[in-house]
Amino acid sequence: MCFDNLSHLPQDLADAACRLATGGGFGGRELHSDYDEAVFDATRPLVFNAIPDLGATRPDFLDRALIIDFYDIKPELRRDESQFWHEFEAARPPILGALLDAVALGLRKLPALALGQLPRMADFATWASACEDGLGLQRGEFLKVYEANRADARNLALDSSPLYEPLRELAREGFTGSTAELLLRLNRMASDGIRRSARWPKAPDALANTLRRMASNLRAAGIELNSSRADRLGGRIISVSSATNIAERSSVIVSGPNED
Repeated sequence: MCFDNLSHLPQDLADAACRLATGGGFGGRELHSDYDEAVFDATRPLVFNAIPDLGATRPDFLDRALIIDFYDIKPELRRDESQFWHEFEAARPPILGALLDAVALGLRKLPALALGQLPRMADFATWASACEDGLGLQRGEFLKVYEANRADARNLALDSSPLYEPLRELAREGFTGSTAELLLRLNRMASDGIRRSARWPKAPDALANTLRRMASNLRAAGIELNSSRADRLGGRIISVSSATNIAERSSVIVSGPNED
């Protein structure tokens, strides 16, 4: 399924794409029937083509994606449609043969392949790694390239979020409090222009939802978010800290005071 020339990514389309990329379904009554339920279950690859950075507001969408930047075609390299398809038809047999060779090698290696830490798209990463020999790649090369692509996606999501810089600054100091207190603190740190942004959370529940979406990317950037229902009223307490600070505190605790 291909979506071409998009200017933005609607939230409902992002949700549907996430479900379809990793597998999802829904059930309902069959047409003209009051008894049987029809279940639709699907997993499909999707292609999104756009000039803007789609999914910058949806880290969960980007974590399922491969981002590919295309270069402009120089005028002397342009083809009309008939010439393009003529050249493609000539190249089709070796392209198909190379893909089938890669698939054959992948099927042979897949049962014995065991990877270490797996990304969210675990089956995709495992299958592509099994096909490395057939694609002319060194062992482990796909995962290195894939992780670099995911890192670019994480950076895109963080850099486009108005919350990232205030949270990074706050993590250095450390914070523990309610979601409302966190929002008040962030509002004091942000400029008027940023607070007026449509993506700046205006209420504690909106902030909590945004932080849940950002949590994995923030963790990769060294910012730890932890939440618990620890106050006496049953409210949720959020702590924001730097992973570096946590490591330093742990080192002090483990080493303990010097004994004379």
